[in-house]
Amino acid sequence: MTLALALALVLPCGPQAQDPLPQDPPAADQARIEHDLRALVGFGTRHVLSAVDEKGRGTGAARDWLEARFRECVGQSGGRLVVERQTGAVAVRRQGMPPETTVVNVIATLPGTTDAERVYVIGGHYDSRNGNGADGERDAPGANDDGSGTCVALECCRLLCARKFAATIVFVAYDGEEQGLLGSAVHAKALAEKGAVVDGMLGNDIVGNTLGMDGERRRDYLRVFSYAPTGNDTSGRSLARALSWTARRMDGFAVRLVFRGDRYGRGGDHRSFFEAGFPSVRCTEPREDFSRQHQDVVMKEGKPYGDVIEYVDFAYIAKVATLNSMTVAELAGAPRAPELVRVEGARDAYDTFVDVGEVRDASAYEFVWRTTTAPDWEGAQLVAAKDLEFKGRNQTARHVLKNVCIDEVVVGVRSVAKDGSRSRVTAAPEPDATVFRAAAARGR
Repeated sequence: MTLALALALVLPCGPQAQDPLPQDPPAADQARIEHDLRALVGFGTRHVLSAVDEKGRGTGAARDWLEARFRECVGQSGGRLVVERQTGAVAVRRQGMPPETTVVNVIATLPGTTDAERVYVIGGHYDSRNGNGADGERDAPGANDDGSGTCVALECCRLLCARKFAATIVFVAYDGEEQGLLGSAVHAKALAEKGAVVDGMLGNDIVGNTLGMDGERRRDYLRVFSYAPTGNDTSGRSLARALSWTARRMDGFAVRLVFRGDRYGRGGDHRSFFEAGFPSVRCTEPREDFSRQHQDVVMKEGKPYGDVIEYVDFAYIAKVATLNSMTVAELAGAPRAPELVRVEGARDAYDTFVDVGEVRDASAYEFVWRTTTAPDWEGAQLVAAKDLEFKGRNQTARHVLKNVCIDEVVVGVRSVAKDGSRSRVTAAPEPDATVFRAAAARGR
C-alpha cells in the first residue's frame, strides 16, 4: 500500500495541514542477509557456554565476526557509529547451567544530532541452543532463533548508518537470551542507569520462517506483541501501532497487532526493556513452527529437523528489516511524543476538545482517534503548529475534533516534523484508570 493510499484511508475529508512524506531508507538487501545468516550458522553453535577462543566455531568466533560486520559501517557513517562490546557477569537460574556466566553484547550506536539522550533500539539475540539448554558443545545452528533477528539488526545498521537523526539509534546483537534474557537485561539496566530516554525497543526474535506447522505459508504480515498491564494505550502499545503505521507504506506487507506481551507463556529480550520501564515490542513471524527453533538437529523422514538454514525465508527477513528501519528512521527523525494530552467532551455537540502540550521542533500535530474496540487508529487530523495557540503555564493548545464523540473513542496526538516524520502517539488518559486506582486502594 502506498502512503498516499494509506492517508486517503485514515484521514477524513476537509482542510488539512500540508503533509510531506518522510524519507524512507532503501529496502533491505536479501542477498546480504542470506550471506550474513549463513555465516552465523557456520559457527556451529553460539551457545553462551560454547568456545570463546576457537577459530571458526563457538560464541567467541561469532561475536568477533559480528563486531567486524558492524565496524564495516563506521566509514559509511562518517566515523559517527560507535561499535563496542558490553560485558556482564550475570546469575543464571537454568537447570544444568553454572550459577554465573559472562555475556557479551555487540553494540553499534549511531548518536543523535539534536536529541541524543532519546534512544531507539533494534535488537536480536545471536546466542543459540539445541534441545539441551546447557549444552555448549553440540551443534545449535540457530538459523531462525535467532540468527534471523540478529541479521535484522545488522542490516538495519547498514541501511541507516549514513543518515543523521535527531535521536540516537542503537543496533544490538544480544547474548544469553536462551538462558533467561541475560544480555538484554544487562543492556536495559545500563541504559536506565545512564538516564537514557529509551522511546522504543524493537526486539526481533524468530523472524525467518513463513511455513506453518499446518502447511500454510504466510509472507504478508508480521506479528507484533506489546505489553500493557493497564489499558490498551501504554507507550508499548503506541510503539506497536507506530510499526503498523509504517507498514502501510509497504506493498503487500502488514502488521498484526497482538495485545499480549509475548506468545503465551514465553518471553524475549523486549521483556527486559519493559521491566526497565521502556516501551518495547516483540516482532515475530506469522506461522511459528516449534520444530524450527532450539531442537536437536537430526534427520526425520529424510528431511533435516531443527533450526537449520534450509527452512529460512530470506525474502521475509528482508521485509522485516525494511519495516524496522523505516519505523525507527521515522521515530528518530521526529520530535518527541507529546507529554501532555487531555480530552473533554462538548456539552452542546458531539465534539471533542483536545489539549496538547507544545513539543520542541514540532511543525504540526496529528490528532488521531479510534473506537474503543478498534486495535489501531482509524481517523486523523493534521494541524500545523502555527494554527494552534499555545498558552498558559504548561504551554498547551486546544483543538476541536468536530463530530467525534469522546464517549465512544480513544483520542491521542503525535508530533510531526517538517519532513513528515511522526512520533509515537500519546493517548489521553482513560477515565477508567482513576476508578481502577480507587478500587485497588480499597482492596477490590
